[in-house]
Amino acid sequence: MKRILLLLFLLLPVLNTYAQELPFSGTKNKKAEYYFGEALKTFQLQDFMKAQGYLDKAIALDPNFIDAYMMLAEIKKDNEKYEEAIALYNKIVSLNPEFPMSYFGRSKCFFTLSKYNEAFQDAQKFMSFPDYYQKKEQIEVIKNNSEFAQGAISKPFPFKPVNLGNMINSPDNEYFPGITADEQVLIFTRLVNGRDEEFYRSTKIDGKYSFAENMGYPINTERNEGTVSLSADGQYIFYTACNRPGANGSCDLFLSKLDGNTWSEPINLGPPVNSASWESQPCLSFDGRTLYFSSNRPGGYGQSDIWYTNFKNGRWTPPVNAGPEINGPGDEQSPFIAKDDQTLYFNSDGHPGMGGVDLFYTRRNKDGRWAKPTNMGYPINSSKDETCIIISSNGKDAFMAKEGDDTKGGLDIYSFELYEEARPQKTGYAKGVVFDANTRKKLSAKIELIDLATGRVIIESYSNRISGEFLVCLQGNKNYALNVSAAGYLFYSENFSLQNQGATDPLVLSVPLQPITAGAKIVLKNIFFDSDKFDLKDESKAELNKLVQFLASNPNVKIEIGGHTDNTGDFAKNSLLSANRAKAVKDYLIATGVPMARITYKGYADTQPIADNTSLEGRAKNRRTEIKIMP
Repeated sequence: MKRILLLLFLLLPVLNTYAQELPFSGTKNKKAEYYFGEALKTFQLQDFMKAQGYLDKAIALDPNFIDAYMMLAEIKKDNEKYEEAIALYNKIVSLNPEFPMSYFGRSKCFFTLSKYNEAFQDAQKFMSFPDYYQKKEQIEVIKNNSEFAQGAISKPFPFKPVNLGNMINSPDNEYFPGITADEQVLIFTRLVNGRDEEFYRSTKIDGKYSFAENMGYPINTERNEGTVSLSADGQYIFYTACNRPGANGSCDLFLSKLDGNTWSEPINLGPPVNSASWESQPCLSFDGRTLYFSSNRPGGYGQSDIWYTNFKNGRWTPPVNAGPEINGPGDEQSPFIAKDDQTLYFNSDGHPGMGGVDLFYTRRNKDGRWAKPTNMGYPINSSKDETCIIISSNGKDAFMAKEGDDTKGGLDIYSFELYEEARPQKTGYAKGVVFDANTRKKLSAKIELIDLATGRVIIESYSNRISGEFLVCLQGNKNYALNVSAAGYLFYSENFSLQNQGATDPLVLSVPLQPITAGAKIVLKNIFFDSDKFDLKDESKAELNKLVQFLASNPNVKIEIGGHTDNTGDFAKNSLLSANRAKAVKDYLIATGVPMARITYKGYADTQPIADNTSLEGRAKNRRTEIKIMP
């Protein structure tokens, strides 16, 4: 009905012209006039084939019948027979070069067929008529997009998409991919038999993705599931599900957690994230604290906008619109926030583009607002709809759904190297396995990544209870502490010093947790002193506070704090320095309320090395602060 009303609206100027019997319009042939009237009646009844038959008869009786040509051209255009429509518009122009609507309709056909120069010329011609303002917004979109498209084609970006092959793609449509930060897990939507959207999952083995398998119940049901977002570590998925019992709107956002090897029963995020409107296409930030999504809820700038919500104090905050820099009067959808947390990708039909839906990116300014979006250009964008893109943590590897020459059927998922200008900042990650140091049993442990400059916990998660695996993203130019803890064990401490580097290569860790038994030791890798000094640096507070929490959770535990140095310098001086550093830690703990009777300290100088003192790296490891469980 919407298309019919649109077509009638477009034809009104023509019909009004006919009724007034202006020169070169209408007809004086009564039979042709009759057939035209019958065509209009059958068109209103949506019988387009019969309407075309009547129009053909009218034109046969009066080859100069502009109204009949115009109505027939609009029907052809509306049924995507653009070349036939253009031929009819050409006829109208030959009969009356000053007939405005012929240029308007023909410009739309040219643009759809990627004939951007012709579309631009017709748009300009239409805008030369005094009454063009009635279609001002529509024709300006065609003119601006045609101008942009011509420039984009003249300056193409490198783009060599590689089909992911039969292990991922099938004769069905595959789209909306999601990946973990290490690219080891790929989840995507498949339109099964053209009617049922379901999720499929593949894992990378020896650098290649395995045969994708249906994720099954409880994620997939007899209803549609679509647009998934994986947490960076692959332990959570956020996705869209529609027409569910008790839903807030037509489509809501859901959450499921990987419990060992099984996905939990999905949870509707509920208000205020979900509303009576349409919510879809979620994307989770690298730290799991911000969820971007698309919605047509009230308060936006267009038909559907990009919104975001933050996870604070155990709940999601009321969603906030991403702002007018991104959202316009049309549709903005499929947000993807890169791991740098500074670059946002999305699709839109409201910014200058190649036609239909194009992909864009924008970067966050220092004030937190988004910059003016940049079209990702040709040939990533084309006259077809480009709807989704995701980028790996290295900022270079990208994935998108498209129809290629080597498609396995309809939309397939492709990978490609993203050209440099559109890349986010490269980020790294650390992943590892947590296990009992004695039994080697895999453990579920709390994982905290802490910014040592602020003491703020950036990422909080848990290792998988069966595999013991975890993953945290690392952004450049920061100094991080990693704390891994589980009940009944000493915590594990690691430091990632990225203060003067943009990113790091992936780090793989083995994390043995020591049971709390007499004699067990751990190195506190985030206790810092200046050279030859024993004043605790501010960056040490995060680790010290974790030690305070450990002692509070284990009130019967007594510890010795041991200070250690390398073998350079005077032994007596090193003995005193190591003792004073151990005492500084003890004094901090006592100041927080830890009973003095639970803490002893000792300086060991270089008498207990854990590495070779002949290398810089070895000496750095030997300069350390340890705690030991006392009987």
